[in-house]
Amino acid sequence: MTAATEARRATQPRAERWRVAAWIALASLGLLVASAASGQGGRRTHGYAHGDGEWRFTAHERSVKVVLLAGSIGAFRDRPYGRLLFEWCENAEIQNLSTVGAGAPQLLRRFRTGVLENPAVPVGWRGHELWLLYGGGLNSVGQPQLTNHATHRLIRLAHRRRVRVVAMTLTPWGAAPDEDERWAGAGGLHAIDSTRAAVDYILGRSSPVEALGTFARSRGAGVARSAPWQPDERPDIAIDLYDAGLRDPEAAPWPIAEARAALRRDPRWQRATAGVEGAALERRLEEDARRLAEAPRHYLRPEYRGFDHIHPNRAGHEVIARAACRQLPPSWGCRCP
Repeated sequence: MTAATEARRATQPRAERWRVAAWIALASLGLLVASAASGQGGRRTHGYAHGDGEWRFTAHERSVKVVLLAGSIGAFRDRPYGRLLFEWCENAEIQNLSTVGAGAPQLLRRFRTGVLENPAVPVGWRGHELWLLYGGGLNSVGQPQLTNHATHRLIRLAHRRRVRVVAMTLTPWGAAPDEDERWAGAGGLHAIDSTRAAVDYILGRSSPVEALGTFARSRGAGVARSAPWQPDERPDIAIDLYDAGLRDPEAAPWPIAEARAALRRDPRWQRATAGVEGAALERRLEEDARRLAEAPRHYLRPEYRGFDHIHPNRAGHEVIARAACRQLPPSWGCRCP
């Protein structure tokens, strides 16, 4: 990488880099979605639909009604995991409301307007179950507590309206800094920690304060910020996609000397360790360099990469669908391959 590139990275605000990278990914995905959609000849099959602005459930023979809500990965059109689950689960009708580029706060709004305010949603219909299949948060993972807060609110709203929730964790993502600057130096540590924070909330591995931070104060009337999770704050079913085989936990790490050097010259790491001196600073550097060197173990495997290092291809979507299918309730009628 050139000296000019390193200088630009050091001076460019982190939030700006996140926005630039997000817009690049969004523009690329828009081209992919347009291409895939044009090749499939439509968006609706009886019992499965995506992108229908006037949507309603119509497959009366399927008693389990599912709203799939995710970001760009859920909006994939070339044999996506939502379509595979529809094919494998004979009792489930799936309406896919996934939105390209939407983070958790945007998906919360989508859930309010597209589901809770939709008179066609069959809440309380006799003989029917209503489920939310949620897979969002990657587009807002740079702000993990905000992401968890929006997801937490969405889950509580769903339960309040008698909608059961299957929540899937984030999928692995990332690339070397010359491909994605968010993984350079201290940014790589932030990407690892932010992704893990979102994953741990869905799986119930973190406390409310750890998952929500200052947002834990708004958990609900009469619920203390440090109180254990309440049943309505957690998904009915949590599915771990982060460790479902989409990443390689044994991938070769970066040379630790390079990771150490990248942190030493990173202004963000320098600010984070201001006031730490001597042996304590060296111990911190070694610990952070070791974690940063293991960044490739958090990436999406090359064989599952779609058009970039974030969005899975068809094979990756099959891994997602298989992982989800095994944990879905018997009422869905799934015959998992």
